[in-house]
Amino acid sequence: MIGISFLLLVFNFFHESSAQNVICYYDSSAASLDNPLTPENLSVANCTHYTYIGLGLTAKGDLRLLHESYDKTTGFSSFQNLRSSNAKLLVLLGGIYESSSTFSNVVGTYPDTLINNIALFLNRYNFDGIDIDWRYPASRGGKAADKANFQKFVIRLRARLNMINKLLVISVSPTKSIFTAAYDSITLSLYADMINVYAFNFTETIETKTANLAPMYSNSANPISVNSSIVDWLSTKVRKSKINIGVATYARTYTLTNATKNILGSAVSGPGTMGPNSKQAGYLAQYEFCSLSGAYFNTTDVATQTIYYTKDSSWISTETADTLIQKFSYVLDNALGGVAIYTLDWDDWSNGCGAGEFPAAALAQQYFNYGSSSP
Repeated sequence: MIGISFLLLVFNFFHESSAQNVICYYDSSAASLDNPLTPENLSVANCTHYTYIGLGLTAKGDLRLLHESYDKTTGFSSFQNLRSSNAKLLVLLGGIYESSSTFSNVVGTYPDTLINNIALFLNRYNFDGIDIDWRYPASRGGKAADKANFQKFVIRLRARLNMINKLLVISVSPTKSIFTAAYDSITLSLYADMINVYAFNFTETIETKTANLAPMYSNSANPISVNSSIVDWLSTKVRKSKINIGVATYARTYTLTNATKNILGSAVSGPGTMGPNSKQAGYLAQYEFCSLSGAYFNTTDVATQTIYYTKDSSWISTETADTLIQKFSYVLDNALGGVAIYTLDWDDWSNGCGAGEFPAAALAQQYFNYGSSSP
């Protein structure tokens, strides 16, 4: 693999300094882990936008706090200290904590209630904007009318947010068959300030074979990739400067059906190694992965520009510094808006791996602002 310092040197030679977005998600559930991460420790990530994952919906369009006792007493107020002249603060509505059917019913039946509640919440808790993360209109329990209803909702929400000077971010699917049924891309392009494409973890069904977390390019084992997703999105004529590529900081883990068949596309019997702190089957935080990676054999897949790790029946896919740099370069080469790092609490926030705190965010800042005096 080409060394990081050499790649940065090449970048400095061919590119002038840019001002891409480095959006960083933080899930407030991390504050309740055995080894917790709280907002007080996030500032060193030096992001342009911090997004607090913390809001869900009720059936009639009210907002519910995902971790109410922490969010109200400590989380929101501590998060506000991250604001600076260079950093804005957003709050995410939905994501993995909210069903598509709930969004579908609320946006279709109580859109004005939801819009009013969003505006009141942003003012009350002093956030700079909202990230609407509905996964996804017209699928996963949604209905065909979602696309038209969401289009109207976005236009009306934009008008309301203009009145209180707040940002509107829409997080979207990377899969063409899903996003064409879900969104009117011209509406998103016109009315959203940013569009975050979750360009990782592309499988939408129960996984029966190994798959790379975020292949840069497609092959038979990974038909959907970062490149194919962005090409598909740009073909809708969406403004490229509003597109941010989502990059994951976690590792995906699998248990192979047969330990001797361990290439891409090999059969799996289920999720693999679970982290001792994150405690989610099939996932490892970066700070958990690096502590065991030395015992694994790693394989570079040139076609997809990825690296995967194997040991006995364990199979792991994750980003590395080199694969992240490929994605950051892609952002610059295609004049995209920037990157959205998902999430800070999955990254190596305590420098346990020895590459510094929040290395994904730090690398993005270094790469996008290399040679610049900007922080």
